[in-house]
Amino acid sequence: MDHQSVSEAKGNQEPLLKPYSQGFLLRKDVVDSLRNWRFWVFLGWNDIAKQYRRSFVGPLWIVFNSAFFIIAFGLIGAQLFKLPVEEYLPYFCAGHIFFGFISALITEGCMTYIQADAFLKQMPYPKLTFVFRLVWRNVIMLAHNLVVLMAVLLWSGHFTSVRWWELFAAISLTLVCACAVVAILGALAARFRDIPMAVASVMQISFFVTPVMWRPDQLTERAKILVLLNPLAAFLEILRQPLLGASASPHAWAHALL
Repeated sequence: MDHQSVSEAKGNQEPLLKPYSQGFLLRKDVVDSLRNWRFWVFLGWNDIAKQYRRSFVGPLWIVFNSAFFIIAFGLIGAQLFKLPVEEYLPYFCAGHIFFGFISALITEGCMTYIQADAFLKQMPYPKLTFVFRLVWRNVIMLAHNLVVLMAVLLWSGHFTSVRWWELFAAISLTLVCACAVVAILGALAARFRDIPMAVASVMQISFFVTPVMWRPDQLTERAKILVLLNPLAAFLEILRQPLLGASASPHAWAHALL
């Protein structure tokens, strides 16, 4: 066999060690991050503890701040929209709490890897560890705010009609989507540092075009396009409607899944 034939034969051989596929690396990162759950759970708790260090009340300020604002605006909003307080207050309370949860995930998600810079330079931690840290931290904040929401539901008589299974499914879907969005935004913001400011500006505007304090049936047919095309409105509906004893529309579920 001449030299050229030997070279061609070597060139046609497949490498013994194939590079890992992107899908394999992603699955490995997810598995390693979940196995490392004690680390990101500790970091999430520590983030909350640092925020309220030396405070006498501590994280209960989360509950007090939400309660004061929800009660104050709930009473005013009921008068503005000419709705009974027993009907409007639970609607606004659920909308305000869950929109704040989603908004915090999106805006803080931009800083995920930037804030984890010191950790990532020390050791090759799985990247999703810091995504789970941020999501867990906001779940803790949500749990504090749910105390206010449950109290409002008990007061208004909606607590007995809550559709718990639908609520659990909606929260689970929201958390899965949140992890994906936080991972993407965190990676983009680590490269393009203008993204956090741009996202914060968009989220400020989205508060007014999302049915948090107003109801979609108060809009004209033409203006309802804002709700139909708004993914935040879809997630808000699937989270809020079960708390009010109703089911979210199939369109909202489809929009949230897509």
